[in-house]
Amino acid sequence: MQKNTETVKNNDELEDVLDFTKPDYEFKPKEHHEWRQQGYYLVCKSCECQHATWIGPEKVMVGMNEQGPIFKTRKELNM
Repeated sequence: MQKNTETVKNNDELEDVLDFTKPDYEFKPKEHHEWRQQGYYLVCKSCECQHATWIGPEKVMVGMNEQGPIFKTRKELNM
């Protein structure tokens, strides 16, 4: 079993032991997101770290409500 650590040599030839079980930064997404459709993806524009989800070629985002994005199929929109 491999540990979640790695030894890295820096410029001064000292070794730093990195422990990946205790990261320096932790991403905590917001409760509400500002979504935009980019191609076949739904991309959040309001969080510090960009994240997205695949929606595929058949769905089109037509708006937002309290629950999140509203989708219609291309067939419903006669596309």
